[in-house]
Amino acid sequence: MPDVRELAADALVRMERDSVHVRDVVEALRASVTDPRDRGLLTEILYGVARRRPTLDHLIGAASTVPVQKLEPAVRAALRLGLYQALFLERVPPHAAVDTAVDYAKARTNPRLAGFVNGVLRGILRSVEGRASGAPDLARDLPRPGTAPLRFRRAAFPDPVADPAANLGARYSMPTWLVRRWLDRFGPDVTGRLLVHGIERPALVLRARPGSREALLAELAGSGVTARAGEGPDEVVCPGGDASALLPVKEGRAAVQDGTAQRVAALAAPRPGDRILDLCAAPGGKTLHLLELLGDRGEVVAADASTEKVEALSAVLAARPRPPELLARAVVVFEEGPLPFPDASFDAVVVDAPCSNTGVLRRRPEVRTRLEPKDVASLAVIQRSLLARALPLVKPGGRLVYATCSVEPEEGEDLVRAFLAAHPALVRGPGFDVLPDASRDGGFAATFVLPAV
Repeated sequence: MPDVRELAADALVRMERDSVHVRDVVEALRASVTDPRDRGLLTEILYGVARRRPTLDHLIGAASTVPVQKLEPAVRAALRLGLYQALFLERVPPHAAVDTAVDYAKARTNPRLAGFVNGVLRGILRSVEGRASGAPDLARDLPRPGTAPLRFRRAAFPDPVADPAANLGARYSMPTWLVRRWLDRFGPDVTGRLLVHGIERPALVLRARPGSREALLAELAGSGVTARAGEGPDEVVCPGGDASALLPVKEGRAAVQDGTAQRVAALAAPRPGDRILDLCAAPGGKTLHLLELLGDRGEVVAADASTEKVEALSAVLAARPRPPELLARAVVVFEEGPLPFPDASFDAVVVDAPCSNTGVLRRRPEVRTRLEPKDVASLAVIQRSLLARALPLVKPGGRLVYATCSVEPEEGEDLVRAFLAAHPALVRGPGFDVLPDASRDGGFAATFVLPAV
């Protein structure tokens, strides 16, 4: 089997070339890596490079004679791989990180480009003074959540006074336009916290089956896993852990789901016998939660516009045993036009809509290099369309739940106000609007209740 760092570098090339999600790449590779330590390193490198790529590219660009985006993909991967390990993985000696990157570049390109990788990386590392101490220096300090910042010998980032958004964006690996937007909306203190949470390693959060949280906590404690009860009734937070190694997850007695996401299914207020549509269902976490909340009878229809995703949803549903009167199926729906269900045929419809993902950037780190300013407004158009298509399917007295993983007002409160203005008969029910913190993701949700006949 190739060295795990070589696997990681090849995956970095593939992620950039094919615009795939780091989560999917990690899951595909982890099964082929048998050593738990190697699996952990692979996950750390791929997620870490994806989270810190803007900062890595900023530093590489300043040291390179060739713009980063004009470098060969394998050279970019080698530079990012080596620099991430040298700057952020304190157990990896810098010289070893450089040697690994050079060897990879030599194997995938040629000796001349391998020499270029060696020169760029050693030049950057020579400019590092060491762990920062004393008063912060925003032009020289590189944030590293969980440990001390690294300080460069000279200014390595944009002037924090002349352009605070550019400085924060370069240091915290976030698009300058998004930092500026947050500064205008939240101010420097809240923005600073959002930036820190955007680059830190997220906690592993589990959802216990209803009523079984205490038993799950006891089982985890007996296995030597540190865990605590979260804010939600079924939420369990494991500050560090590998979900694939946990027996309750393997056996389906617990699911990996962030605490904020766990709040969405409950807004549908499932009752035994209800028929519920999960409109944007993939990958299926909320579908399974809805089934659990229904108890022993009812139906959940899981819909998505992707045939591939619906096939995966069907597999997820088939693998989970349930009572004979608790029904579940996955269906493909068109991205536009009327949905293929009779009007007023569901007690509740959940629309967990496609969004900017600005509340979950640490879990979906590739978003930070793909999201553009125009995307927030264009996504809001899609979200409004989904709600308008879903509304006729809800029975009188039923519930329409809207949720996103965004913290942007156009995808949250602004959209809800506009939807209520367009449908004045609707009554607004419970919801939430939360920013990410150390143990939960950010997100927004609102419930619309149709008047009973």
